[in-house]
Amino acid sequence: MIKVVHVVSDTNIGGAGRWIINFLKEVDKQQFDASIVIPQGGLLKEQITALRGHVIEIPGMADRSVDMKSIWYLYQLFKKHNPDIVHTHASLSARIAARCAKVKKIIYTKHCIDAVVTTGIKQKLITKMNIWLSDYIIAVAMAAKEGLVASGLPADRIKVLHNGVDKLSKISKQERNIYRDKWGISTDEVLVGIVARLEEVKDHATFVKAAHEVLKRGNEAKFIIVGTGAQEKTLKELVKQLGRLKNIIFTGHTHDVTAVMNSIDIHVISSKSEALCLSIIEAMSVGKPGIATRTGGNPELIEDSENGLLVPVGDIQALADAMEKLIKDKPLRQMMGQKSEQKMEEHFTAHGMVKKLEALYIERIKQD
Repeated sequence: MIKVVHVVSDTNIGGAGRWIINFLKEVDKQQFDASIVIPQGGLLKEQITALRGHVIEIPGMADRSVDMKSIWYLYQLFKKHNPDIVHTHASLSARIAARCAKVKKIIYTKHCIDAVVTTGIKQKLITKMNIWLSDYIIAVAMAAKEGLVASGLPADRIKVLHNGVDKLSKISKQERNIYRDKWGISTDEVLVGIVARLEEVKDHATFVKAAHEVLKRGNEAKFIIVGTGAQEKTLKELVKQLGRLKNIIFTGHTHDVTAVMNSIDIHVISSKSEALCLSIIEAMSVGKPGIATRTGGNPELIEDSENGLLVPVGDIQALADAMEKLIKDKPLRQMMGQKSEQKMEEHFTAHGMVKKLEALYIERIKQD
């Protein structure tokens, strides 16, 4: 049995946390003994426990890639458990501890895309540390790999392993209407939704302004913003200023992503930067057409004019045009939705992702 320790430094449940949940659901427990290390008090604990995963809480480390105190705890943990593989998700502390503890293989998954700075002493130091501290690097999108290579990391040490999710189940029209009714949306209204934490990088302001433009043109539609975050107050004030409180609705956080994705007709991501957006994949899984900004890994999910539409980052008019096009054309929405679902099933399932990862683990271990 191969012993693997995953380390996640996030206290919330973001992309890395959802990746861990999907991993635990699909991993072959007869072949892999997996433990998950999280910060003390992290929100992942409950879900890991529910999946009967082995969770270990470490003091410090919370929401920081480097924490000197946690390095000592992690070093002791790795010496005690003697894992074959330490697989980190942004935690530089864990990679330092694993290297000092002489762990056989250290794998690092890059879940985001950073602004690339190829010059300067600091960047050169970071690159050298990443090379020394990682035997292998996983990028969740081709765009993420390109960013890593541009920063100076060798391409042959990086493998693209696309994120995958569990296919969401489809709900009945009656169930769908119950959820829509909660938001004040009738059965026949076209519903456009964005599901993302309310942070600057997700650029909800462009979504709101584009929705306002669509409504100004006389189109009948409703828009929902699903999630919470630092930009919530600012965005609500913007919607109020535009006089769109009846048409642009904030749902807050929801645990029922299945209900949301089934209830919308068009899924939108307006981010300034993305690696591989899980919300897009979830919407694809229930046959929803997508509109996304042409950034990072979004074009790897949305093929323009095939299963959705791509628009430039921050372009309010282009986003409004794309929304209007799909709002007005139901057959086009249905055609793109069918292609989205097919593409998700072929390339972006959690099962497929984990099986590829298991093969990578075995290949890395056999190299010794």
